Amino acid sequence: MEYVLPDKTRVDCLTKTYAIEIDFAEKWAESIGQSLYYGAMTERKSGVVLIMERGAKDMKYLKRFRKASEGLGISLWTIDSKLTLKRINK
Repeated sequence: MEYVLPDKTRVDCLTKTYAIEIDFAEKWAESIGQSLYYGAMTERKSGVVLIMERGAKDMKYLKRFRKASEGLGISLWTIDSKLTLKRINK
């Protein structure tokens, strides 16, 4: 469920545990910052769902996300064009 923060920014999906940013794979860099901010503002774990709509062509973005987010504690899932959700890390 989407959640609006006091500063009018919007968390795409807020659960009891996670503040999750959902975005297309090519926006991997923005998703890192947004998820960290949303997690801090809601006192929840940061999470990202990358939409991998172009399959193998989006793998370069997934690799970039994983390298750039090492050690930041962001949970990552991917979703493909068949709507298959896959947990990448914890």
